[in-house]
Amino acid sequence: MKTFKIQIKPLNLPLKRRFTISRGSRDEVNNVLVKVHCDGITGIGEAAPNHRYHETQQSATHFLSEFGDYETENTYDISLLVQKMNDHAPGEYAAKAGLEMAVYDWIGKKLNIPIYRLLQAPGRTGPRTTYTFGIDKPEVMKEKVEEADPYPLLKIKLGTDYDKDIINAVRELTDKPVLVDANEGWSTVDQALDMITFLHKQNVFVIEQPMPAACIKEMQELKLKSRIPLIADESITGRESLQELSSQFHGINIKLMKTGAISTSLRIIHQARKVGLQVMVGCMIESVIADTASALVALWADYADVDGHLLVAENPLKGVEVLPQGHIQLKDLPGLGFE
Repeated sequence: MKTFKIQIKPLNLPLKRRFTISRGSRDEVNNVLVKVHCDGITGIGEAAPNHRYHETQQSATHFLSEFGDYETENTYDISLLVQKMNDHAPGEYAAKAGLEMAVYDWIGKKLNIPIYRLLQAPGRTGPRTTYTFGIDKPEVMKEKVEEADPYPLLKIKLGTDYDKDIINAVRELTDKPVLVDANEGWSTVDQALDMITFLHKQNVFVIEQPMPAACIKEMQELKLKSRIPLIADESITGRESLQELSSQFHGINIKLMKTGAISTSLRIIHQARKVGLQVMVGCMIESVIADTASALVALWADYADVDGHLLVAENPLKGVEVLPQGHIQLKDLPGLGFE
């Protein structure tokens, strides 16, 4: 029997800039650092809870404190940990993801092998990641375009009364391909179609979550009429029918903080392929710790939005890197690959 001692502490991350989406703004994110200790080895993880899913730093901390130390007879069977966490309490998927992440990191360090090799990933270099802009005034968006000069793909948050002005301001400075994320910000099919028609002429290659997750019939209609691939974000937590989602979207955005585990995310990717869905792997606003785990999952994806660590003022470690061409790359180090 092995016992993993679990250590948790707040991980408060000031942002480089105020970050605004259609639901609100923030200057700091309040995450949780998770460490596991066993056999003189420490594994590291991070929980990035989100109010949209009724999770907070306090609720994640409470779950992990109540869960207590993890005892197991099969150290390397991660499914046992996932099952035990789900049996312990429902929800709190960010906390569960942070703990599973830390145990995976420990396993790789214990075996002296990178986790991407252990999981037989296609390599350690993944898709090009987008660089995300929160909603802002058109004149400020121009400043953000200049800041994003090193990154070849842009992600722009919309869902305002001046969405077209934002895009026009960006297009005055760059013709880089753009992914648009409306964060459920368009309320009717007509409004969404009007924006899609406009965006189709603006080198927009993907649109995330154009309408609220509850608008199932509307999204089914929109998918049939859209000239741009539509990706589910708020509509998928990992516990929905992918067959039903395929009637509304062309693809899904998988986030560890919603699925609750690396292992669960990989299973969802394989299921998505079977029903013809494209796959994006995204992130919350989080440090390089959680982003490195997201980058691991993104090795199997079509698109990556693994840029949370680029938005925070300072990262606690070194992990996933963004290459000059925009591709994400893991370090060839034991565990998840932290320095």
